[in-house]
Amino acid sequence: MCYAALMLAGVGIPAVTLGADPSVEQVINSTAPTMFLNSGAPGMVIAVVCKGDLIIQGYGETSAGNGQKPNAISLVRVGSISKVLATDLMVKLAEERKLRLSDPLQMYAPAGSRVPSLDRDRPITLLDLATHTSGLSRSVSGQPPRGAPPFTWPDKAARWNWLVKQKLISVPGSAALYSNVAYDLLVDAIEVAGKKPYSELFQKKTAEPLGMHDTTATPNKEQCARLMVGTGADPPGPCADTRATAGSGGIYSTAADMGTWMQYLLGVKTGNSSAQRSIAQAIYVQRQALSSIEGLDIAGSASGLGLGWVLLAPTSNTPAILQKTGAGGGFMSYMALVPGRQVGAFVALTKVDFDMFYAFASAVSGLVASLDSR
Repeated sequence: MCYAALMLAGVGIPAVTLGADPSVEQVINSTAPTMFLNSGAPGMVIAVVCKGDLIIQGYGETSAGNGQKPNAISLVRVGSISKVLATDLMVKLAEERKLRLSDPLQMYAPAGSRVPSLDRDRPITLLDLATHTSGLSRSVSGQPPRGAPPFTWPDKAARWNWLVKQKLISVPGSAALYSNVAYDLLVDAIEVAGKKPYSELFQKKTAEPLGMHDTTATPNKEQCARLMVGTGADPPGPCADTRATAGSGGIYSTAADMGTWMQYLLGVKTGNSSAQRSIAQAIYVQRQALSSIEGLDIAGSASGLGLGWVLLAPTSNTPAILQKTGAGGGFMSYMALVPGRQVGAFVALTKVDFDMFYAFASAVSGLVASLDSR
């Protein structure tokens, strides 16, 4: 049994210990503080799942100098971890036969819009969008409106106006280039298939069933009051409605919700079948099958690509790890899972600093590998 404490310091809820393994507690307590100090961030929250149990801890301050320690319900921007929330919803709709991963994006395009192609026999599919192999660039060219908060641009009209003018960089499926706009287009397709706005579909099919009440693109006043303050290279901006880019990076959440989400992904909590997990967490593209790969080695060499997930191949000392990075609005985040072993970690930092992030993510992966070995 792993040590598990759900720490809600500062909100009047005591820690709850579900089991005790001092060696596991020692691994977390000897690793997480060092990761935090080396990051240089004002604040950090971490959620660790180990064999079904959950430990959540906060370090530093919710805003530099305010003296308030982060806790399990401190709101954070999860950045591109939003992408794996979107692909999980896509798999749910596929199970309901409302879409297929092999569907061309053109099937879901607005009336009169043309999806670019280099080969009429190889159109962009939903799977291409989800695995970053669509041939699209990283983002929409141009600048957001002056003063626009993070993750509020481009909206649907802007990205489709941009898309119809594009020429693909590569034939879909042949090369990988990390693409935010691909995921916003994927969410547009999800909305058409699900016949409802993405935020409504996500709340109905994921957030509400799992009790993830703080995971949203439309935070209310009370939730915004709990938002930690980001720093670093990417300006934090105000707490705002981020539905425009909810699929690529606009989701807000908490360590408590992300802990619940990991338990769901790892099969600890009910809510998805083993077949659904297999589809959602499968690797669809092997690195050696690609002519090139760009923007996907942020946390280590990507040996394979899944539905938003990146596979770190096993070594003599570490298991295979599924991981996802995130950044933006003053936050950096990282999630690492050991599928089939019920071990995973989520960490959010209030600092955007790509120079430190590789070492940080490697330390989180090392923590997960250490827990898996116990």
